[in-house]
Formats: sequence, structure tokens, C-alpha cells
Amino acid sequence: MRTRIALLSLVCATSLWPQTPEVTTKEAAVTFKSASNLVPVPVVVRDNKGHAIGTLSKDDFQLFDNGKPQVISRFTIEKTGKETTAPKKATPTPTEAQTPLDSDGIPDRFTAYLFDDLHLGFGELKYTRDAALHQIDAAPNSRDRVAIYTTSGRNMVDFTSDRARLHAAIDALSVGQGVSTSAMQENMCPPVSYYEGDLIYNGNNAAARAIAHADALACAGVLGGNMLNTLITNAARDAVNLGEHETVWALDALRTVVAKMASMPGQRNIVLISPGFLVLSAQLPQETALIERAIRANVVIGALDARGLYSAIPGGDAGTKNSNPTTIAAKNTFETTARLAQSDIMDELSSGTGGIYFKGNNDMEGGLARVAATPEYLYVLAFTPQDLKLDGSYHKLKVALATQKGMNLQVRNGYYSAKYSADPKEQIKQQIEEAFFSRDEIRDLPATLATRYFKLENGDVKLSAVATIDIKKLTFHKEADRNLNDVTVETGIFDEDGNFVTGFEKVVTLKLLDGTLEKLMRSGIGVKSTFTVHPGRYVVRMVVRDTGDQLMAAQSSVVELP
Repeated sequence: MRTRIALLSLVCATSLWPQTPEVTTKEAAVTFKSASNLVPVPVVVRDNKGHAIGTLSKDDFQLFDNGKPQVISRFTIEKTGKETTAPKKATPTPTEAQTPLDSDGIPDRFTAYLFDDLHLGFGELKYTRDAALHQIDAAPNSRDRVAIYTTSGRNMVDFTSDRARLHAAIDALSVGQGVSTSAMQENMCPPVSYYEGDLIYNGNNAAARAIAHADALACAGVLGGNMLNTLITNAARDAVNLGEHETVWALDALRTVVAKMASMPGQRNIVLISPGFLVLSAQLPQETALIERAIRANVVIGALDARGLYSAIPGGDAGTKNSNPTTIAAKNTFETTARLAQSDIMDELSSGTGGIYFKGNNDMEGGLARVAATPEYLYVLAFTPQDLKLDGSYHKLKVALATQKGMNLQVRNGYYSAKYSADPKEQIKQQIEEAFFSRDEIRDLPATLATRYFKLENGDVKLSAVATIDIKKLTFHKEADRNLNDVTVETGIFDEDGNFVTGFEKVVTLKLLDGTLEKLMRSGIGVKSTFTVHPGRYVVRMVVRDTGDQLMAAQSSVVELP
């Protein structure tokens, strides 16, 4: 204990060296030695019965970028969970849940149900809402936390185990939160869908314009050629603008949920419940960035096609207005193509992050059970593209098995290269945050975490967390009579629901004389962080990283504060 106290005094007492302090502590950013273009590629391998396979090695995989074979520089396999194929029959009461005997009580699985109320129809919402309620009530594990989110941002509840709150949020869901192009068509002349509008306004498609021309004649009567063309162009532009607005809105909602999930210390699943929506070429980089962010945050996105087993009604249903009998057949072709296209986003999100896309089936309850499950085994291959041009171009990915046959692979389709070099400061920040919001322990750099607390008069608790770092493995850069290195320490706490409470980062700048370095080699250095919190159970998380060799340590500690 005497060594520890002397050590902390050394770290804090920078005034011992008034000319050039040997140890200073402040908030700052550190940098990588060089930029990295590492591309992660999650892969789920299933046998012909749909079971995830977890026995493969790096040598079993072949990875291609735009058809060119790549060297797999990193390979990991994660045993993430146990897949299920149907909801559990036993349903605990809303206020009770079973805690495993070996559990510390801290939640380790987070599932966010994201209802796309911008695009869901009434029937689609009703059946999927009921299925979600059954799925939530069937989960017996008190370490699970569930959240309800919507693409409109309404009627949401953050992660909780309170099933009454979850029920209330789901019961409050409603459709029509967005102004869809289908509703807009009722007062549009000519009636143009988002898909048709894109063909006309962005693609100058002659067939689509000809159909719109016939529809315009039917709803507006005989007009001059220029006036008719202006009417068509304006209708197509309005349909595209509105459709793009709702697509961006939905993608933003997904990005927000992924960002929230990144702070959860355990398994992270998003269940997207939607009929799908069109993502045009202008939004594809945004979609790819979303997948990339989910991969790096270890968030699995699954998707449930809320349309179930559906068939298109030529000309729309009985309530559809502005239906021109002469263009019904041609428009039905566009509608069929659009329905397929709006499924692409759900397919790409799920395949790109290791999730399941459930479609073409009316068993919503069984579908949600599959979508909400994490694949039991997830491989993450990573490579650094050679001679990568930072031009924002799209790169198609392909993964194949070199030896195994008869397996089904689920892989992300591709990625966009960066348009500019990545900011080294952002890289270091991202690396530390990824480790901080994980439950994994990292021991590249020897470091330990110790906690103490004492009660305050107002009933709160002052919690201290001390990271003690063994610097023997650090490489110091010699400059004049000083030995230089920086050590970044990020310490924070999570509550019993796994929500991030608070935390901050300290950078310890070391400019040590030879004698001081020799002493600290024996004792190590310590960095203390102090938090004032309410009584309760918390997880304290520590991440340490040095600048010289970019070594890292990560550790968690559960504390019960009376």
C-alpha cells in the first residue's frame, strides 16, 4: 500500500519538476503511428439444416475484394449466443424473471425492437406488434434488456427489464407517422410512386414517363405539351423528395440505435420490423457506413418483413384513387419491382452484420424469435486492401470456403472506400471506445483495476477507481535526458441495466529522467478516477492504451454500493 500511495503522489505532484515535469495528467488525444484501412467482414456459416458452424479456421476461408484475392490479416470467431427457432412456451409473469445461478446480475444481452412506423401499414403493425409482445414475455432471463424504438421517434422506451413499460410502448404504436408517397398519390396528378419518380426524375426513363403521360391525360385532361411535361416532372420530383426524406429519416433512426447499442456491455441485437423501403444510389454510402458502424460496434441487425406472404393487387386496393385502367398492367410491373427493391435494405443490413432476414412468411411470432436470436457462431475476417484508392468507390466482397462443401455463407455485400484519409485522432478514439464498450478483457499491457468507495452525508456514494499500470512492457522514446511515452486511461461506469452513466479519459504524459523511470519500472504508475453516484450495482470499466507500441489493457469490475 505504501508503494501505491507514493506512486499516486508521484503522478499528481508534477510540481516536483518546475522546469519540465516528468509526469503530467490531462485530457488529450493521442495518435496512431500510421493510418489503417482494415476492413472487417463478418461471416456466418450454416449447414444445410440452418445450424451455425463454429469449427472452421482461418485457412478454410478465401476472401476477395472486387474479384482479387486478399490476405486475411485478422481472424476471430465469436461464440455469441444460442440460436432459437421458435418462441419459448413458458411465460413468466411480467414482474418475474429467472436469474442464472452463476450470474452477477449485470445484463449481458440487449435487444432493440425498431418499428418502422414511417412505412408500416395498419395490418402489418397489428400482427408484428402482437408477435413482439409474445416474444418479450417469453424471455425468462433477468439479464436481458429490451428497448422499443421507432423510425418516427415517437412512443419509445429505452432499455429496461420492466415489461409493463415495454407493453405500454408497444400498445401506443401507430401507423401513418410519416407522409408516404402512397398517401400522397391520392392528391397527385399524375399519381407517381417513389420508385416511378426516381425512374422519371433521376433516370429519365422513357417507359416510366410514357405511363405518367397517360395518367396525366386521364387526371388533368388535354394540356399543352410543355405544361403536361412540367406536371409530370413536378410530380416525379415531389415523389422523390418525399421518398428520400423518409428513407434518410429511417436510416438516421437506425444509426441512432446502433450508436446507443455500442454502449451496451454484452450481446447487442437490433430487430428491424418493416415492410422495407427504397434506398436509392444517393443514400447507398450512408447505408454502407451504417453497416460498417454496426460491425465495429458488434451490433447484429436482424430484419422481419412485416408484409409476410403478400401479393400485389393490380391497380391497388379498393381504396386506391386516381387509378387509370389503361396503365394498370404497366404500373403493376413497376410496383412488383419496387416491392423487391425495398426489401434490399433489410437483406443487406442483416447479411452485412450477421443477422437473419425473415421474409415471405406469415408466422410473425416464429420469425421474430429467429430474427431476435444471435447466431451462435460469428466469424470476423479482416483485411487491409492493397493500393486502395480513396475515391469513395464501391468494392464488392466475396467470401468462399476453400475446403468445406455444402455450407451456406452469410456475408456483407461490399463497402465504400473512404474519400479522404482517416483522421488518426479519430482512429485512436474509435479503438479505445470499442474496447471500453465491450465486456472483453485485454491483457496486452499489464494493468489492474481497483475500486474503493465511501458514503457521503447526502446518501450518495463517492466511488474511486485506480488503474495501476506496469510499464515494463512500454517502449520509451529517448529525447535528450528524458524517456517519453503517453498512456491513455479511459474509466467509466455502467448501471445495472447496462446503460452508460459517466466516464472520462485521461492522458498521462511521461517525460521521465532515467532515475525516475527505473523507480517506476519497479512500482508502476497509477491513475485515479472518482465518481459520485447513487447507491446501487455498477460495472466499472477501464481501458488503458499507450502511444509507443499501441498496447492495450481492458478490465471490468462489478461493485455493489450500499
